[in-house]
Amino acid sequence: MTQIAALPHRALIGFAGPDWAKFLQGQSTINLDKIMADVEVGRLNQLYYAAFLTPQGKMITDAFIYTVSAEEAWLDIPRDLRDEMFTRLNLYKLRAKITLSKLDNPVFVAFGGPLPAGFSEDPRAAIIGQGGQLGLSYKPQIATAELSAWIDYRLPHGLSDPVFDYPREYMYPIDANLDLLEAIDFKKGCFVGQETTSRMKRRGQIKNRILPLKVTVDAPFETEVLNGERRAGEVLAAQAPRALGLMRLDRIDGALTVSGQSAMLDIPDWLQPHIAIANPAG
Repeated sequence: MTQIAALPHRALIGFAGPDWAKFLQGQSTINLDKIMADVEVGRLNQLYYAAFLTPQGKMITDAFIYTVSAEEAWLDIPRDLRDEMFTRLNLYKLRAKITLSKLDNPVFVAFGGPLPAGFSEDPRAAIIGQGGQLGLSYKPQIATAELSAWIDYRLPHGLSDPVFDYPREYMYPIDANLDLLEAIDFKKGCFVGQETTSRMKRRGQIKNRILPLKVTVDAPFETEVLNGERRAGEVLAAQAPRALGLMRLDRIDGALTVSGQSAMLDIPDWLQPHIAIANPAG
């Protein structure tokens, strides 16, 4: 059954003008040339998943880019970062032919069933095996579920949210599985934070990933996940019996505990090929 929840912690920045894609190409991790190729053949009202990084390659935030027309797009980011991102992007636009604005549109998510009218598919949906059953809308909708129901849905699917799960500049986008969720284009050329991100992928220096856990306690942020007496990771978000942990990939095969209580990895199918573990849950 499809559920709809309001996401008041998300907000929009509007881009208008012929240079919006060219401008975002150098600022975000996604390839805007591919987005514009969709726009040019009339594929509008589409969502694309991306991120904005520091020059050192740490995540400022994830983001969705929503295409309205060849000369207009909306950027969906955390509300508490919108003013800062608005100022930052205006600073870097220089002579680009674009105008930025703060939009008042609400943000709603639909999940768990066929998308209702007015929703665009979340680009992560097909990757995690939920094609046609996960999407966003920027028009007023009637909410049928609380925000907690959306959290219950995304945690076991391994979908993190920087508003609730970790602070800005806390982790690299690959740690948050953004490379697997096709939010990073490693061939498009330069973008802010590109050097570190590309080096991690190219050299195989992927030591940590966000993974779903089954837990019995609502452990606070940064609570250690132990494998015996060794640190195996830390809790990012918990809404028992579900949680997300930032896990060391070399220490996940074994008996895990959180706050002295048994915990268990619950790796979804879409993540399984990327995680080497002898005895996953399930």
